[in-house]
Amino acid sequence: MKTFFSSWWIVLLIFFSFVIAAIYLRYLSIWTIVQYYSYIHHPEKFNTETTAQIGDTIGGTTAPFIALLAGFLTFIAFWAQLRANNQVQDQFKLQQFESQFFEMIRLHKENINEMKIAGYSYLTATTISKSDGNETISRTQIERSIEGRKVFVSMVKELNACFAVCKSCGDKFNIPQGDLKEIAYRLFFFGSFSSLIDDHGHVDFIAACRVKLKEIRIEHKDTFGGKKEFLVGGQNVDLHIKYAPFTGHESRLAHYYRHLFSAVKFVVRKEQEQLFTYEKSREYLKIVRAQMSNDEQILLYHNYISGLGEAWEKSQNRFLSRYRMLHNLPLNRVRFVEAPRLHFRERILEIKKQSKGNDPMFEWGDE
Repeated sequence: MKTFFSSWWIVLLIFFSFVIAAIYLRYLSIWTIVQYYSYIHHPEKFNTETTAQIGDTIGGTTAPFIALLAGFLTFIAFWAQLRANNQVQDQFKLQQFESQFFEMIRLHKENINEMKIAGYSYLTATTISKSDGNETISRTQIERSIEGRKVFVSMVKELNACFAVCKSCGDKFNIPQGDLKEIAYRLFFFGSFSSLIDDHGHVDFIAACRVKLKEIRIEHKDTFGGKKEFLVGGQNVDLHIKYAPFTGHESRLAHYYRHLFSAVKFVVRKEQEQLFTYEKSREYLKIVRAQMSNDEQILLYHNYISGLGEAWEKSQNRFLSRYRMLHNLPLNRVRFVEAPRLHFRERILEIKKQSKGNDPMFEWGDE
């Protein structure tokens, strides 16, 4: 009913109906008088009795329409008041939404600022013995943590190293690409020693990955992160981070993704409730996406394509494609999983058809 009364064309249709009825009655009255004096009564002089009868006829005929016109004017007043009330209610709902939305943005930023990975570094102190003149070098380990948005930079390096190890082992065991990307991401997300890794019937492959990841972790820790590159499958893999790798990030990323997903879903749900349009929804989600660095977008894509974050692109959501939550993804930095343009090729074709090529899914182009 609210939508019905808020439509201008309904009001205009009723108004023009009354205008047409009024014009019809005007010509009907003239026609009645002409017909009466032409064919029914031919008075030699003006007779008030006969004209009174005509007036009563016209008055009785037009009275219902005049009453309807009065009712219509009353309806217009009611409609205007109802429309004003609806606008006030919508404005209040929008203010409530924006208040909660920006609070979620604030909490998202706080979640990032509170992220912390305990790392390691070292100091070297050189002492000379007075008795024999020998140099004694002592190395003392001091703890150094990585905090805030910098953790995502290190996580991406660790993620790529984990995928490189799994790909090297997968080539020996002929592991399907789908299983490989899921296992590799779970080893990164839960840690190489976690029991939450689904083997998919590839027990020996996972065992080989665990052994290789453990070797790298031990060597990396022994050098306090001083060794920045490791030979994996005949290629050097960058692992320039200052903490023990492959120990898992579930405690950090699970909360991060959960809150990010809730914020996006909150905006889309309000759009579906017709609080605002799809275009306005995209504007709000641009604000969410603006909080994400390139490394965060890379991790989000891997989280989705590994299967853990499949809810992002379910048919009723389409948060990544329809709402462009991966719009700023640096495509050339996605190395070990399916290329984003190839993975979303069907969605890209739909977007091109709908937007006539003026609203690409990716900032770097869809081709």
